[in-house]
Amino acid sequence: MTRVLWRAAWLLASLATLRVAASPAVDPAFVREAGRCALRGECGSKGALGGQIPCPDNGLAVKSDDPVFLATLSSLCGSDFPDTTCCTQDQLNTLSSSIQQAEPLIASCPACRNNFVAYYCHFTCSPNQSQFVTVTETQELKNNQVGVKTVDVAVAEHFGEGFFDSCKDVKFGATNGFAMEYIHLASLVILADPYSSGCSINYPDLDPPPSPLPPTDNTTIVPLNFSSLSCAAPGLNSRCACPDCPAVCATLPPIPTPADRAHRCHVGRMDCLPFAMTIIWASLVIAFATTMTGISVWKLSKTKPVGKWATWPTLPTLSTSSRPGYDRVPLNDPLSSFDSGADNLTESPRSGSLARGPSTSTTGAASTSDAQDGDSLAGRQKPPSGAPSLGRSSSHDTSISTPSPSPFLQPRTYTLNTVLASFFYRLGYFCAKRPYLTLALGLAVAGGINSGWSKFEVERDPVRLWVAKGSESARAKEQFDNAFGPFYRTEQIFVSVAPAVQRLDSAPEPGMLPGVDVEYEAKRWEPADEPVLTWSRLQWLASVQSTIRALESPSGYSLKDVCFSPQTNPDAPEDTSSCVVQSVMGWLGDTLDEVDENSWQRTLNECAASPSRCLPPYGQPLAPKFVVGGLEGQDGRRFSVSEARGLVVTYVVRNSLDSELIAKVEEWETTLQKYLSDLSSPSSSARLDLDLQISYSTGISLETELNKSANTDIPIVVVSYVLMFLYIAINLGGSGAGLLKSAGRGLLLLGSGIVHLIRLVPFPSRLSLGRQRSASVTLSLAGSTSGMGAYFRRQVLVDSKFLLGLWGISIVLLSVSTSVALFSALGVKVTLVIAEVIPFLVLAIGVDNIFILSHELDQQNARAYATSARVGGAIFSTHNEEEDDAFGLPPAEERVAAALSRMGPSILLTAISETVAFSLGALVGMPAVRNFAIYAAGAVVLDTILQVTVFVSAMAIDLQRIEANRVDCMPCLKLPQSAFFDLGATVTEGFIARFIRTVYAPVLLKKPVKYLVMVLFSGLFLLSWIGSRHITLGLDQRLALPSNSYLVNYFNAVDTFLDVGPPVYFVMKDVNVSARANQQRVCGRFSTCQELSLANVLEAERKRSDASFIAEPPAVWMDDFFQYLNPLLEDCCRVSRADPSVFCSPDDPDVACRPCFEDADPPYDTTMNGFPEGDEFHRYLVHWAQSPTDETCPLGGKAGYSTALKLNPERKTVDLSHFRTFHTPLKTQDDFINAMASAHRVARDLSRRTGGTVFPYSLFYVFFDQYSHIVATTRQVLTFAFLSIFAITSLFLGSWRTGAVVVTTVFLSVVSVMGGMGAWGVSLNAISLVNLVISIGLSLEFCLHIARSFMAASGGGLSFNHPAGMKDRDERARIALNDVGSSVVSGITMTKLIGVSVLALTRSRLLETYFFRVWLILIVSAALHGLVFLPVALSFFGGQGFSTGEDEDWLGNVIGSRYEHEGRPFLGDSDDESEDDGLF
Repeated sequence: MTRVLWRAAWLLASLATLRVAASPAVDPAFVREAGRCALRGECGSKGALGGQIPCPDNGLAVKSDDPVFLATLSSLCGSDFPDTTCCTQDQLNTLSSSIQQAEPLIASCPACRNNFVAYYCHFTCSPNQSQFVTVTETQELKNNQVGVKTVDVAVAEHFGEGFFDSCKDVKFGATNGFAMEYIHLASLVILADPYSSGCSINYPDLDPPPSPLPPTDNTTIVPLNFSSLSCAAPGLNSRCACPDCPAVCATLPPIPTPADRAHRCHVGRMDCLPFAMTIIWASLVIAFATTMTGISVWKLSKTKPVGKWATWPTLPTLSTSSRPGYDRVPLNDPLSSFDSGADNLTESPRSGSLARGPSTSTTGAASTSDAQDGDSLAGRQKPPSGAPSLGRSSSHDTSISTPSPSPFLQPRTYTLNTVLASFFYRLGYFCAKRPYLTLALGLAVAGGINSGWSKFEVERDPVRLWVAKGSESARAKEQFDNAFGPFYRTEQIFVSVAPAVQRLDSAPEPGMLPGVDVEYEAKRWEPADEPVLTWSRLQWLASVQSTIRALESPSGYSLKDVCFSPQTNPDAPEDTSSCVVQSVMGWLGDTLDEVDENSWQRTLNECAASPSRCLPPYGQPLAPKFVVGGLEGQDGRRFSVSEARGLVVTYVVRNSLDSELIAKVEEWETTLQKYLSDLSSPSSSARLDLDLQISYSTGISLETELNKSANTDIPIVVVSYVLMFLYIAINLGGSGAGLLKSAGRGLLLLGSGIVHLIRLVPFPSRLSLGRQRSASVTLSLAGSTSGMGAYFRRQVLVDSKFLLGLWGISIVLLSVSTSVALFSALGVKVTLVIAEVIPFLVLAIGVDNIFILSHELDQQNARAYATSARVGGAIFSTHNEEEDDAFGLPPAEERVAAALSRMGPSILLTAISETVAFSLGALVGMPAVRNFAIYAAGAVVLDTILQVTVFVSAMAIDLQRIEANRVDCMPCLKLPQSAFFDLGATVTEGFIARFIRTVYAPVLLKKPVKYLVMVLFSGLFLLSWIGSRHITLGLDQRLALPSNSYLVNYFNAVDTFLDVGPPVYFVMKDVNVSARANQQRVCGRFSTCQELSLANVLEAERKRSDASFIAEPPAVWMDDFFQYLNPLLEDCCRVSRADPSVFCSPDDPDVACRPCFEDADPPYDTTMNGFPEGDEFHRYLVHWAQSPTDETCPLGGKAGYSTALKLNPERKTVDLSHFRTFHTPLKTQDDFINAMASAHRVARDLSRRTGGTVFPYSLFYVFFDQYSHIVATTRQVLTFAFLSIFAITSLFLGSWRTGAVVVTTVFLSVVSVMGGMGAWGVSLNAISLVNLVISIGLSLEFCLHIARSFMAASGGGLSFNHPAGMKDRDERARIALNDVGSSVVSGITMTKLIGVSVLALTRSRLLETYFFRVWLILIVSAALHGLVFLPVALSFFGGQGFSTGEDEDWLGNVIGSRYEHEGRPFLGDSDDESEDDGLF
């Protein structure tokens, strides 16, 4: 029974504090019996504005024969109500007026309306009133009469349940709320709470329940109990529509919720699928290991041991001279015998470069793939110990003999490679021969293109950045803005009690978060668990709002000039009282005059219980969820409004497509922002005196703070670039190594000198001996100093390539600048992502070409110097740059041309692959991604062109400088000749190259290690795939902000305190709503509306908010419009009695007007038969949209629906209209994404049911539009990229097998990046999609140079199916690592690591999350896959290569000579390292 009374109390007195405890003692003289009253008549009011208070009267009911009284009673309570009553005509008039005011709220549900009227008729006029109403307390009024102060009302459980159920779901559409939330009891009945009429109602608990038998004495209570109407009953006087009565609603087909979709099978904390895949992988690894172990054991048991290496099969293609019976033979000619290492060397004529031996002929048709199994090898012999006879096919290995060419087999040729090599040779020769002309032409063309900077523009609009122009959300926003106007701008303030940790912090700058560690403070921000409201704080809030109302911008604009007012929209109001300001002060009328320190809490709690009795000045009910937050404690306890933990103040400001109005608004917002910045400062009185924390946002805040974030990133990005520049400039050509060696040798020399000087300390007994040592020490130091000085002068001053490195860096920057200018001229705007990423990206891509070209030129010089040394003796730096070299040294331009000829095809392959990969990003509709892809592809193309032309010319100039013994960076200075160094010593092997040659490559390509690598990388792939499943979608706005931005606290406050979701509009078009059939497809409040009409579907979706994310009843304009026409609502739609074609205004007298449909034929009823159609529908609709919304008729359409309709007066149609509701509170990125997806699903369903077009719109949709298709877009872009790379690499490398290996390596690297993203909490969005496209390009950098070197090694090697093919591929993989591995490490890996490492210092969480984290994962993953997995995969699955057109034997001799010939005066290295006998 208690539950029933509470429910009844909620319905009947939504403002009163219901008391269920025992009432005060009843007057012993009070008589309870049928036919006796408890109340009768009106005794007056308690105050001038108070309602009428009934008089206590325990007399008998009176039968009336007054026709006016009986007519009024019959019209209100029905003709069957007894004419013997306990009420007077005045009471009936008051009751009639109150019911009339309630009609607009409850008339849509006949059962609720009739139950409501029946209850109040019985309460007011029942002849048996004394049996269920008890006067428990009276009061003396101003007119000296005694009135009722407190009464008890007994209500039977059956009636209470039925009454409540019939009304609990009745909606008031204009406010997206429930009607009962807005009913003020004082306006409906003669009784109300003590603060309106001065009378209160109690509902005592009937315990024990009353007996169903007739009362036996005059003290027995007989609860009010009559049959209530059910909203689901079939009669017209009871049946309600679906929105007001869930029992009659159709059920929508079930759909899974996001929680259902996220629920997966788990084994412990692991999903079942990854768990199963892990088990399968582990089983396969164990099976493979077991099988290989068994095979090895079986072979051991079947093979007779011969020696230490008998278990390794001896193949006729490769051998190691240190192994008995296992000689190494040339890969390019397995049938040839060994010959002298220098026998094939011939000199070229001066017109050519270098002559080739017979084995380099490319005219033969035969290939090494034609070799037959079992062919014998003639004349095997070992080379002399330590002879440096390595061909290029074996890099720097000094234990391999030099082969002689075979007269039978020729290296495999590849026409495309030959053509490209020839082209690049000619291009390189031209650029090196005419370097200054090339530089002038290149810079002139680039300078001309750079004139496009005059059209440079930066795109800052988030909508135009992240939303494709033709996307669904972009079209929806455009249509919504054009039809209904842009969504309002909001200025929002959150007030909470400052956490204790912040109260103790020192004061930072205004607008920043307090505390020393600002980022830490922001991350751990949380409000104090204390009530925010006190009387002093409420006074402070009133003062703040008063100040904001008076705030003026420099041009004199104030709140009234920019605010939104429903009464005057689209015009500005006359004063700020009409402005929509949502705050607890609105309940108090924006003033504290009516409350004091003792009453403010009670008043606020009462207003929160019934917002309609405390209307703010702008006239719309204000629900508590809009103005307070934190009403639920951590223990689940519900707080009252006066105990709320947070306050929300929202100023709704007009938005427009008019730029002049927006300029006014933004100027006022700037003034407001400055005021709020001062208000939220830790040094303000709010913090110091009241311990309040202020979090705020204005309409201009987000764009301002995002720009500030970009500005704070600039120093970090610049430092990153500078460090990369320095690394490149210092390390190019071994400059860094030379400096380190000089410094190290200098320290050693200094230490040695100190030791010798100590020995020279004169002791008497050693005086003679000291004199003898003095001379020798002096000579030793002199020689060491002289040697070190020569070394320093040569290696540091001359051989360094600092200036060449700066040229390379300048070319990279020039390519970026030219790309920006070119596409700016073409109208492609720059974004902040482009500005921050493209220079870094192009530098990272272009650096490896700089290192590789420089390294290859060193190789060409080594051959030339070695050849000249063998022919003419040692070469010293004595040649005149104006004359031919006396020792036959090829001209510098020929060596430069040869370097470009060899590396040009590789550079071209890399550039084309990266350009295609980046260009595919242009398929993405998001402008930020598309523009990035265009700029990146263009920058890569321009950088490549400049590198193979301008940089080649710079290399030629630099080479001439070195050979002329001129100082780097100051070429005008020429050093004197030195006897310590010749030109051959200018090319030295670096530490990384030596490590790869002697340790890394041999160990990596051992068979057990290769198997281990394949197993580990397969496990890494599985782990990465599991990690990629945990990638979420979204981009938290807080990440894009500076960590010390005030908006970080604002977004935290939104998550904590705002308990309402964003509004969502379902916009309908292409539906003729003046036709009855279409009206029934849309409406929901009438009996003939379709079961699954638009209104009913939205209501059904609201009831499953966990799947639809719709929280509030929809505002269906058609339902409220037709309700407005109800003739029972006498103060709503009215026409002139004299001329029914003329509508009455609210000011016209009642006597001159009548309800619009009072005498309609057919009559107005819930069957919609008498509702207007066609032109009549449009005439009434236009009038309704202009009718004010006020207390006399809250269904007027001006305030709630004037902006919900796009009327076409010429065609008399509704072009577009929207139906507003609200999302559930959205806290996470997943919530926003799922809410948008659900809205689109609902819209598609509504389109199908209405026959028109329905689309959803909410303010955040445009920012989350990318997530509706980003997964599919990512798959599409990556798939196209991998297929394109496979085709390009297969074409350029001449082998689909090698192309497949490269693509697989890149694929595994990208999957590893995605796995790292999932593990490190990096979400998938447009920025990370850009990074995935970048990961393809950078992964190619680590792979393609090695892959092409593999294909070009050993003249192409053997065919894949050749019996010795595996050993051949091992050797070629080893050559590839030796050839370009050091360039990949020093030119790609280290450069990128240096640049990315600096980004760890950034204060931007966006830069730290999406660039530092992702790029660090990318660099590590790409380096591992390119330097570890790729060589192993090539050794297993690589295809047969091709000859590069060079005599591999000759190359082997000269390169081997290089390391035998170099002086190494300070290195003290030994060249007699021998290979591990365990190598292949």
